[in-house]
Amino acid sequence: MKKMFIMVVILLLLFNNGYCNNKWWVFFNDKGSSSLDINSQFVDLKKDWPERSLKRRLMSGVNLSNEDLPIDDKYIEYVLICGAQIVVKSRWMNAVSVIGDNKAIEEIEKLSCVKGVQHVKRAYRAEVELVEISDEELNFNEVSMGGIPQGLYGLSYRQAEQVGVIEAHARGFTGAGVLLGILDTGFQLDHRAFAGMELLAQYDFINNDADPSYDYRTDGRGQPNHGSGCLSVIAGFEPGRLVGIAPKVAVAVGKTEMTGTEMLLEEDYWVVGIEWLEWLGVDVVSSSLSYRDWYGIEDYDGITSVASLAAQRAFELGVVICNSAGNSGPEMVTIGAPADSPGVLAIAAVDSAGEVTGFSSRGPSSDGRLKPDVAAMGRQVVCIRPQTWDKYSRWNGTSLSCPIVAGVVALIREAHPDWTAQEVVTALKETANRSERPDYSYGFGIVNATAAIDYPAISGRIVFAKDNNTDASNQIDNVNLHDYSLVEISLTGKRTVRDVKPNRDGLYVIANLPDDDYRLRVYYDGYKVFDRDGFSLPPTIQYDIVLYTSSFSKM
Repeated sequence: MKKMFIMVVILLLLFNNGYCNNKWWVFFNDKGSSSLDINSQFVDLKKDWPERSLKRRLMSGVNLSNEDLPIDDKYIEYVLICGAQIVVKSRWMNAVSVIGDNKAIEEIEKLSCVKGVQHVKRAYRAEVELVEISDEELNFNEVSMGGIPQGLYGLSYRQAEQVGVIEAHARGFTGAGVLLGILDTGFQLDHRAFAGMELLAQYDFINNDADPSYDYRTDGRGQPNHGSGCLSVIAGFEPGRLVGIAPKVAVAVGKTEMTGTEMLLEEDYWVVGIEWLEWLGVDVVSSSLSYRDWYGIEDYDGITSVASLAAQRAFELGVVICNSAGNSGPEMVTIGAPADSPGVLAIAAVDSAGEVTGFSSRGPSSDGRLKPDVAAMGRQVVCIRPQTWDKYSRWNGTSLSCPIVAGVVALIREAHPDWTAQEVVTALKETANRSERPDYSYGFGIVNATAAIDYPAISGRIVFAKDNNTDASNQIDNVNLHDYSLVEISLTGKRTVRDVKPNRDGLYVIANLPDDDYRLRVYYDGYKVFDRDGFSLPPTIQYDIVLYTSSFSKM
């Protein structure tokens, strides 16, 4: 009897929140009276639109448009008269999601202002595997690693090092000045790793209030867990325990997903969430979900799912969208929405050795496009232990590789605030470790924050050799092979001249070069010892320079 009572309560809660098969999108033909006096409407919109969002849009060559106008109030009134309950309103889709019985939907379809109706799509999230990290393991790791940087990063060192973040941090990039949005199940932010995090905005779209943490009225026991863990991968910071990928980024968090007993997700909350984040002016979004139920394989084409259409719109407005590829691998064509959208970065998962995991969803999209796009670590990723204030855990899933890449994007946007979303995506793909051989498992490969920040670039190492013998001794013809201070590198193009010096290990980088044809020269103690032209950028070129010391002038 007690079990039956509990089931009835759960079903009532699910129904009250729209989690039954009676939730619909209602699409309207136009914006009605909202677009009659369009100039005055835009003036009113601009008054309330955040300056940050307008600036980001202008960088992408777009401004406020008809899609940003509100839905006509009379249209919404007509829907209510038909007997439906409004759940969310989407400006971009010019649609509302509603709860209504068959009779109400039939009446809505007859309205002259209605273009059509369709079910709100649903998904079931694959659970992440969580293993708690003991205090003994954390403390041992801190002692055994010793100093900087390993001692600073603790057990989170590998997930940051694999994607070039350690070097980016050393160069001063931490995500400062960037606004990152995350849409997830909820957020419990009392863990000490969040103590210094800048929280700019938060909202619960399921319960329509400003508190995205646990809500006893509707939430399952673990509701805030997934969002809290994913956020900590990006912005958590406790030296010796966890250093997030972008620890100084400002964040806006939106609660858009119910967990419940079956972890049911619905796309209408996600759509209104992404519109809200774009309105706030976010630079990057992290979203670790995949809508697959009610879709056939042919629907993963980037234009069928409403969530995919909304994601594409946000990308066109200048937001870089990172979305988990999904945990349905290794079968092909298993990437769901909105990761199937052309403008969305679908993130695959690899292990610490860089091998794609078995669970990581594979491409292509149903229309044959390359998916996933890029990859990051998604096995044994260190994050906070949710619902604790000082514990840590390891998670598996593309839910974790996604925030790693989103954090990398934040570093890139900090380094290049003038780059468009497309320029960021291009830099990420062209500098990933499989950019020359992308496939349906890794995409373009594991991202590299430092290389993407430098893109496009010529980089490499200076190697001294006698004739063709690269195994030369440390002293050849009086040339000190360890004194790179005598080496000067000059890169000359039609519009560009760059002079750099290698570091003490002979490594050099000439970064952020404009499109041009270049000539590369190397001087040793004032003597020209290398000369080559024919370098065309972009993309990035990795070029080691061999200096044959037998041709050096005697010193």
